[in-house]
Amino acid sequence: MNRKDHGAGDAEVLTGRGEPTVAGGLPSKAVGGLAVHEKARLFDSSIVGTAQEAVDFIANILESSTEYSVIAKDLTGKILLWNEGARRLYGYEPDEVVGKANSSILHAPQDVKAGVPLQIMQAALDRGKWEGTLTRQRKNGDQFTARVVITPRHDALGRPIGFLLISKDISDEIRLTQYARSLIEASVDPLVTISPEGKITDVNEATVKVTGMPREKLIGADFANYFTEPEKAREGYQRVFSEGFVTDYPLTIRRVDGRLMDVLYNASVYKDARGNVLGVFAAARDITGRKKAEERFRAVLEAAPDAMVIVNKDGRIVLVNAQTQKLFGYGRQELLGQPVEMLVPQRFRGAHPGHRTGFFDKPTARGMGAGLDLYGQRKDGTEFQIEISLSPLETEEGVQVSSTIRDITLQKQASQYARSLIEASVDPLVTISPEGKITDVNEATVKVTGAPREKLIGADFANYFTEPVKAREGYQRVFSEGFVTDYPLTIRHADGRQTDVLYNASVYKDARGNVLGVFAAARDITAQKQASQYARSLVEASLDPLVTISPEGKITDVNEATAKVTGVARERLIATDFSNYFTEPEKAREGYQQAFAKGFVTDYPLTIRNIDGRLSHVLYNASVYKDVSGKVLGVFAAARDVTPLKKAEVELAEQRNRELERLAELERFQKLTVGRELKMIELKKEVDDLKRRLTERAASA
Repeated sequence: MNRKDHGAGDAEVLTGRGEPTVAGGLPSKAVGGLAVHEKARLFDSSIVGTAQEAVDFIANILESSTEYSVIAKDLTGKILLWNEGARRLYGYEPDEVVGKANSSILHAPQDVKAGVPLQIMQAALDRGKWEGTLTRQRKNGDQFTARVVITPRHDALGRPIGFLLISKDISDEIRLTQYARSLIEASVDPLVTISPEGKITDVNEATVKVTGMPREKLIGADFANYFTEPEKAREGYQRVFSEGFVTDYPLTIRRVDGRLMDVLYNASVYKDARGNVLGVFAAARDITGRKKAEERFRAVLEAAPDAMVIVNKDGRIVLVNAQTQKLFGYGRQELLGQPVEMLVPQRFRGAHPGHRTGFFDKPTARGMGAGLDLYGQRKDGTEFQIEISLSPLETEEGVQVSSTIRDITLQKQASQYARSLIEASVDPLVTISPEGKITDVNEATVKVTGAPREKLIGADFANYFTEPVKAREGYQRVFSEGFVTDYPLTIRHADGRQTDVLYNASVYKDARGNVLGVFAAARDITAQKQASQYARSLVEASLDPLVTISPEGKITDVNEATAKVTGVARERLIATDFSNYFTEPEKAREGYQQAFAKGFVTDYPLTIRNIDGRLSHVLYNASVYKDVSGKVLGVFAAARDVTPLKKAEVELAEQRNRELERLAELERFQKLTVGRELKMIELKKEVDDLKRRLTERAASA
C-alpha cells in the first residue's frame, strides 16, 4: 500500500491501480461527505496495519453524534468532515459544505470582519488547542453562541495538516445561567458557592447584607470565617462533599457589626457536565424570628392551664408541657419518644402494638370535647375523664398532631349536678342553637308545651308560641346582644291552652369563648298577670293619690286620684319628674331619695300644687318595690290628703291663742289684787310693831 499527499491535509491511500482504498484493500466510500480513507486520516496519518472495522467504528461515532457538531478542515479551511450534529446545528447539508473552502460562512459577519477565524486557528496551532465561545451563524442567518474546541491535526511527521472543530450551542445554557443568576440575586435568603477547599466562590446580595462584607472581599475568603462556630461551619460543608448534601444544618452568622443571625443551611454539591464535583451550593434560611417564635410558643405552652401533647406522624410524643407531667404523673423524659397510647386505657388503644390511638389517626381540627368521650390513664394506672382538642400541625418533619387535654372529672360531676338542678326547676328551661333549633329541654318545658322531649329537640323554638316572629326576634337579640331580660311571650300548649311567660336568656360558650347557643328560662307569669290586674283594680279604687317612681325620680305610673289632685292627665304625668308637682320640689326629691336609701318613709309632709293653683296638703308613706330577684325597681308612694286636718289644726291653734291671751289678762289682774293685800298686811304689822314699842317705852318711863 502506498501513501501519497494531495495538498495540505488531503493525502489519500491508493492501491497499485491508483484507486483510493482503505486498509484491507477495500474501495473507499463517501460517508457524510468524507471518504473512509479521509476519515481515517483525521485521526492518524498512517493507517498501515489498522483494521477497517476500527476506522469505521470511529467514523460512525463522529457521524452519528447529534449533540455535538464535529467538523474537520484542512489548513486552507476546506471542510473535510461534516457530521449529523453539524448538519442539525448549522442547517447545511453535507454536500453544501464538504470539500468547499467556505467555512467562514459559519462565523458571525462581525467576527469574520475582525479576523477572528484566522486568529483562533493560529492560536490553536500555537498552543496545541483553542477553547472558548464564539458567535456562530446558521444557514438561515440566525446567530447563536457556541462553545468551540479546536484541535490541530498532524501527519506522521508531526506536521499540521488541518483542524478538528467540536462545537455545541450553549445559547440555552447562557439564558438559563442568566435566569438562574437572576433568581439567585432575587432570593432573600443568603446563597453561596464553596470550593472543595472551603473557599467562597460566589455569593448573592443577600449574603453581602447578612455578613456586612462586600462581595469582592467575600469571594476567595474562608467560608467558615463568618460564623460564631467556624469549626462547625467547616464540618458542615465537608459533610456535603462527603455525603452529597446537608439539610437544615444550624449555624449562626456573625455580622461585621457584631449582630447575629440564626440560620438553617441546606446545601448540595454541584457538578460539571462530566459529573465532576465542582463545589457546594448552600442556601441559608433566617430562622431568628422562628427561634423567637419557638421560644414564645414554648413559654405559652408551659403556661397553658391544660396538658398539651404534640405527636408525630408515627404516633410518638415529641413535645409536652409541664401540665402534662402534672396531669399524668410522668416525667418529661419518660414521655418523649413514647407512643401516645400510654396516656389512655387499653380499651382505647389500637388493635395491635404500635397502632396509633384512634383519635390521632386523622389529625383534622376538632374542638374541645368535639364528640370525644375519652378517659386518660395516669402513670399509677388510675383513669380519669378527659376532654381533648386536636388539630393538625404542619412542621418541617411533616404533619403532626397538636392535642390539648383537660381533666373534666369535676366538670362531668358538675354537669350531672347541673342537669339535676335543671330537671328540678319548675320553670321551663331550653337551649337554642344559632339556627333557632331547640337542642335541649327540661321536663317543665315538656309539660308547658305538651310536646314530648324527642319532638321538641331539633324543632324550631319559635313554633311553640302564639307570636313566632316575636319569639324568633327574641333569641336573635340574645345572639346579637348577649342576653335578654323579661322578654314577654305566650306559650301555646298542644291542647290550645296558653301560658304567659317572661324569658330571661343569655348566650353560653365553650372554653375558647365561642358562642354555642342560647340558654333561656321562662317564668310563668299567668298568676302574676292576674294579680297585677287585681292590684291595678285596687290601685284605681283608692281615693288616695298613688304613684310609682323610678330610681331617677321619674313617675312610672299613677292612679286616677293623682291625676285629679295635680290636674294633669295620666299620660302627661308618666315619665315626668315627681318633684315638679310640689310647692317644695327639693323637699319632694329628698323624700323619695330617703325612701331609696332607707327602704321607706312615713308621714312625709308635702304640699301638692294643682295646675289651677289650689294646694293640697298631704302626708306621703312610701317604700321601695323589688323584682323577684330582690333588685329594687322603684318607689311606691301613697299620699293621704290632710288639707281638712290642716285647716282644723289652724283653727284650733287660733282658739288656743285666744284662750291663752285671756288667761294672761286674768293672771295680770290677780297679780295686781294680791299685791295690794300684801301691802295692807305689811302696814298693819308696822302699826302693831309701833304700838308695841310705844307701850314698852311708857312702861319703862
